[in-house]
Amino acid sequence: METITLNKNSMNFRISFENTTSLLLDNFFKSSSISGFSSSTKSETISSTRFNNSERFSLEKLKNNKRKLESIKNLSSNWNGYGSPEIEEKLISKVQQIISNLEYQPQIFPTGRGSIQIEKHINDENFVEIEISNDEVFAYQMKNGVETEKAISTDEINNLISDLYA
Repeated sequence: METITLNKNSMNFRISFENTTSLLLDNFFKSSSISGFSSSTKSETISSTRFNNSERFSLEKLKNNKRKLESIKNLSSNWNGYGSPEIEEKLISKVQQIISNLEYQPQIFPTGRGSIQIEKHINDENFVEIEISNDEVFAYQMKNGVETEKAISTDEINNLISDLYA
């Protein structure tokens, strides 16, 4: 069991994780501007489930998705050559908020309808594609080979994606 203790602005944070994640986190925290970094092995520390799956709570994937949304913000009308509208900033902000609260980061794509699609694929039998517009959120899900299509609320997105890993 690895433990990292961080000290930032007189606040201490302790993160515990399995050794397989150790090198990744060591490199991240050592290269960041966080002071007071220390790493130690303590078998009595209670484990956190946040790091049991390398796909969960990936800060790097979240950063990449936010950069992708910033790029989408720069698309002009007809960006795909088929008359697509610009992606509205209101929608981009909505998607930024959604992805910030997800356990698993999806892939993100603009659509020719002025919406944004987020996708998470495990394999051909298990995936979810969610199209987000200003007016609605629509999901297409394949779970164990069974297809489902439906309008959903933004509150349901995290569960749909997380269910792929259950």
